[in-house]
Formats: sequence, structure tokens, C-alpha cells
Amino acid sequence: MQAHVQCSRPRRHLLWLVLAIALADEIAMVSILQLKDNARWRQRFRTSVLHYAYVAPANPSKGIVHASWDDPQSQVYAWEIPSGTVRQLTQKDGGISYGWLGPAGDFLYFLQDQKGSEIGHIARIPFEGGSPQDLTPNLSPYTLRGFDISRRGNRLAFDAVNENGYRFYCLDLHADGSWGAPQLIYETVQETWACHLSYDGSLLAIKSTDRAPGSRRYSILVFNTQSGHQIAELWDGFNNSVEPVQFAPLPDDERLLATSTVHGFLRPFLWDPCTAERVDLPLPETSGAVVPLDWAADGARLLMQGAQQGLFVYDLTANSLGTLTQPAGTFRGRTGPFHTGTAGSFFGPDDTIWAQWSDATQPPQLLALTADETPRSVLPVPPCPVGQPWRSVNFPSSDGISVQAWLGLPAGANTADGPFPTILHVHGGPSGAVSNAFDASSQTWLDHGFAYLTVNYRGSTGFGRAFQEKINGDVGHWELEDMLAARHWLLQQGISDPQAILLEGGSYGGFLTIWALSQNPNLWAGGIAPVAIVDWTMNYEDSSAAMQGWARMIFGGSPQEKPELYRQCSPLTHAAAIQAPLLIFQGRYDSRATPRQMKVFEERMQELGKDCTVIWTDAGHGTASTASAEHRQEAHLRFAYRVLGLPPSHDTRHLQPTN
Repeated sequence: MQAHVQCSRPRRHLLWLVLAIALADEIAMVSILQLKDNARWRQRFRTSVLHYAYVAPANPSKGIVHASWDDPQSQVYAWEIPSGTVRQLTQKDGGISYGWLGPAGDFLYFLQDQKGSEIGHIARIPFEGGSPQDLTPNLSPYTLRGFDISRRGNRLAFDAVNENGYRFYCLDLHADGSWGAPQLIYETVQETWACHLSYDGSLLAIKSTDRAPGSRRYSILVFNTQSGHQIAELWDGFNNSVEPVQFAPLPDDERLLATSTVHGFLRPFLWDPCTAERVDLPLPETSGAVVPLDWAADGARLLMQGAQQGLFVYDLTANSLGTLTQPAGTFRGRTGPFHTGTAGSFFGPDDTIWAQWSDATQPPQLLALTADETPRSVLPVPPCPVGQPWRSVNFPSSDGISVQAWLGLPAGANTADGPFPTILHVHGGPSGAVSNAFDASSQTWLDHGFAYLTVNYRGSTGFGRAFQEKINGDVGHWELEDMLAARHWLLQQGISDPQAILLEGGSYGGFLTIWALSQNPNLWAGGIAPVAIVDWTMNYEDSSAAMQGWARMIFGGSPQEKPELYRQCSPLTHAAAIQAPLLIFQGRYDSRATPRQMKVFEERMQELGKDCTVIWTDAGHGTASTASAEHRQEAHLRFAYRVLGLPPSHDTRHLQPTN
């Protein structure tokens, strides 16, 4: 059940509201708030969403689909590939954020947690269905930061993160369906991620920051899983990072596919940890980052994703690059940072490329790609109202660095039709980046006549190491500079009115939303923050050990080591400066943006008489279901229309809580 808490609104804000109502006559026409049950934006949220699909490498007749189809929560579905039959396999309360299918297609593995808390134990259920089995009942609950099963199916490895640090375990999987006790292979207090097992499970590769503590510049460590001894390390120096991707898919081939930033961007190479032989793959036809996604079962081809080239196949025998016929848009790469062989795009059973694709106008679908044929659908998806396209834009930040963003405008509009009420969106992470992919929330704003700009601010990935690492030790500074540059560009282009720009962002984007309201209080009409960090010290104290490791990296130390930096970078410290209205969602089971710090912030905002609404949910860091996502979006719309004084809906129903 959700509870609404509305902070008091002082009389001095009435003048602001009057000005906002007057403003509505000056900005481009917006539609009346659309709350009918058949509204186009609601249909998009209710459309079945494909998150990813995966085929068992040793049994290509079986696969899994992670989606919200028969269940409003995200669940895993068993996929009989020859017949195309799909049936629901999990019914977990709160849904499942990620699951892995064993190589033989025999078991589904997932983290059994409480309502999306991301803290629990690895469990599995048979592909035919059944009750979950806890594989590590004697371990303290943990967060996963690595998971893999050897292609032979005889060994499982995982990175369990809790108060004990980062601990890498292996356990044997037996042919009779039983399994062995977890054996500790390696442990450290430094941030260490990923598990990659060789074909027979005899080698384990991980990525470690032991060489560069407090950073995300990795070396690769390789262990013998029988003895637990480290047998090799690959390190490209303090200013670079090397990361494992996948061991060769063939027996007796111990080469590891990996990437390095030695050229400024991620580029692929092959490395044999037993012989130390390294081969950097020649890719003269490509520029920017190139990320390997999958290694074909014959060992001769790699599927890669280039920053400019999209998907392509690399022939290891001929050292040649093969193109694929593919539509414009975004292909999903590696889905999650924990598992070796699971990518949103991969070599399919019929020797074509199966790739998860979407663009701003259409939701994700799985396509089969070849060099010379029109892409065809592999998994049918239900119809969905078509959205508006985005276009890529660039603008200079305060230091002259070019910042990329995606712009969407209402149907039939161009920049000359402005100004529009505007959503300036900042993504979470901060690692990661927004691409030209479907987003139901953004299309909702466009349906209502808003402009929408989502910014890949400093800290985002895909724009080079310097761009990504600029924020480390200087949290909030350059991200805000880039947000201010985006606002300036919107005004310069005539797209937005200076009094009608609302900030929106979740997770780290939620922090940035509230941070910007506290640092430049007169520039924003309001802020929408579905989950946010508002006090870095309290959040550190209450968050998972994995989150604590991340915080030490981005701040350059713990709250005990950097108390003033943690305090000064916290929106709670500057709450009195916030002037614009604020809407926040907070999950009671969130181990990333934790509840206690938000409760303290909520009470402080009440004491100060600020216009601040906090909506509490029985969920973790994400939304528990499509219904709750739709409910959240409705709350966002009502909030924006209220603070901007835009035309109200003819539907005067109260916004009811939804689980």
C-alpha cells in the first residue's frame, strides 16, 4: 500500500502559482490532462514489455524471456523455441529484475530477495516449473555483483557482496540435479565485479580495483577454481581499465575475450591467461567504443556493437568485419553487469543474429538480422501506440566540452513552434547513457504537448574515459554544469520558456534533480524525483555493501574519510534553499536510495514549509509493476499541471494509491 504525504504550502508560494497560471497563456498550446482509461499514454504502459531474451547455449531449443506479459510485474517466462510457446515460469512478489538460464536449459537461476531489495540468496527453479531452491542457505544475505555458469554446466560462480566485503564463490552443479557447498575463491574490500567461467569451469576471471582503489579502473584477475590460486593478472596501467567479457565457447580453448581503454575508448582483444598471449583485434573500419556482445558456438565469429556502426560480426579467421542489415535505433547490448553470456543481442540458433531493438517511437522487440535480408521478428509483440521520434543534439558546457542529449517534440511540432513546457530529464547511474530507445514516460510528456530533453551529462558512459570520470571526487559539480548548459540551449533555441522547465530523474538522476533545485533554486519550475539520494552519509550507512563500495569510488573515500564532502554534496544540507515544488517516490525496501535519509528529508521539508510531496511504496529501487509505473506517471502529470497552472483534466477523480 502506498501513502501520500503532502507537505504544507506557505502563502508566499501563492504568488508563484499566479505567475505560473499567467505563464500558461504564453507558452505553446498543451493538451488537457489526459486521464481517461483509454488514453494513448496509458496504453503504452500497459503494453507487454520485452526486457530481454536468452537462449540456452547447449540446448538452443530452450530459452527464457524476461518481460511483463501475463503478469503486471516483470517475471521470467519459459520459451520453447521450436514451437514458439511461452509460459510464465516465476510468480515472485515484486517481480524479478534478472534471471539466468542454465546452459542445458534445465534451471532458471535468480536472486531471491524481498520486494526488490536486491539483497538475498541465489535460488533456482526447474525449467518445467516448481518451488525455488536456495543454493546458499548458510551464507549471510548478499547483493550480487557477478554471476556465471560454465558452458559445460558443471560449475557456478558468483560475487556475494555484504558487510564481509566482495566474496567470490564457486559451487559444483551435478548431473543428478544436486549441488555442492559454495567454496570461497577470493575476497577483498575493494570494489570487484563480474564472474566469467571458462568452458569447463576450471578458470574464473573477475575485474578488480585492487590496483586502483577508489576508482573503476580495473585489472583482470584469473583463478584456478579447484585450488583457489590466482594464476594470472592483466593490468594496462593506472590510467586504463581492462575488463573481461567472455571465455571461448569451446573446450580446451582458454582464451578470454576482453576490452581495454588504452586507446581512450573500450576496444576488444583476446588474451590467454595461461600463456599470457594477447591479440588486440584490428578494427580499422570502426571508431569510438567497440563492445563485444557474444562469441559464436563455433569459436570463429564475434558479435560486436560499435558506437557508430551499430551491430556487426567479426570473423576471427579472416580478421574481417561483416555488416548486418539493421534499422536505425538502439540495439541492446550486454543486459546487466553480472553474467558472462547473456546479452540482449546474440548469435541465434538458426545462425542469424537475434537482437533486441527499439527506438523512441516503438517498444522493444527481438529481431533476426542477416547481411542481406530484411529483419524479421522472432518474438511477436502486441501493438502499441506509436510515439514521437527523438533527435540527437549537442551543446557546449561551461568548460567548452560538447554534451550530447536527445530531444523530443510534440506531434507535428518543430522548434519554431515553441516555447513548450519542458521536461529536462537526467538519467540514473551515473554510469550508463540514454540512447534512442523506447521510453513510455517520455512519450507521455510529448502526448501532452511538452518538449522533452534527456541529457547524457558528465559521468555518462560511451563518451570516453575522461568524460565519464570527470565527476569522481567532485560529485554534483559537472553534472549540474551540463544541466545548466542544457537549460541555456533550450532557451537559446526557443524551445522552452524560462519559467516552465521541470527537472525529472530517478536514482542518481533523482539526486541531481533535487541537487539542482537546491543549488539554482530560481531556474526551475519544479522537480520530479522517483527515488533519490538526498543525504549521502545516511545513505552510505543504510545501503548495501555494494552501494557503499560505489560511494567510496565516486567520493574518493568513505563518510569517515570525507565527512565535509559528503555533507556539502547532500541536498538535505541545502534544503532551505529549495523554492520550487518537488515530487518524490520512495521505496521502503530500497537498498540503493534508502528510506531513512528520505524520511529525514521529508520531515525537514515539512518543518521549512516547502511544497514537497513524498509518495511511499512497498517496493525496492524500481517500480513493482506496470500498474505502479502507470500510477507514478499519472502522479507526475498531475504534479506538472498543478505547478505550471496548465489546463486541468475534466476527470476530477483523486489519484488513488496503487501497489
